[in-house]
Amino acid sequence: MSPIHSDKREFLRYRCDKPMRFKILLSPKDNSNALKLLCGISKNLSASGILFASDTCPEISSILVLDMDYRTTSICQEIEEKVLIVDGKLIGKVVRIEEKDDGTYNVGVAFIKKSDQLPPEIEGLLK
Repeated sequence: MSPIHSDKREFLRYRCDKPMRFKILLSPKDNSNALKLLCGISKNLSASGILFASDTCPEISSILVLDMDYRTTSICQEIEEKVLIVDGKLIGKVVRIEEKDDGTYNVGVAFIKKSDQLPPEIEGLLK
């Protein structure tokens, strides 16, 4: 994994082209959740979030459960110290969506930090 240095973010982003799966824990439009695992390919990863490509487009502000192999990355320790992890899966919020020419989507997710105050409806879903 090599770092990407093109901007002034708090955490460096690392290229990370690996298969991953995700589930929509909570969608803001209808407060629903998806029970099936969806597929994606991670593009880059930092201690604060991930960019991945997928055929499925979750809504902005959706809460996702991300099942990916972050433990083999050089920033594993940073992620484990800061990010909310439930049953080995990362929890994050969709903050950016970009439709690509081929009909797939780049999805930007900010990880939810352990220190963040979670809304009660999310806490209930994580139990």
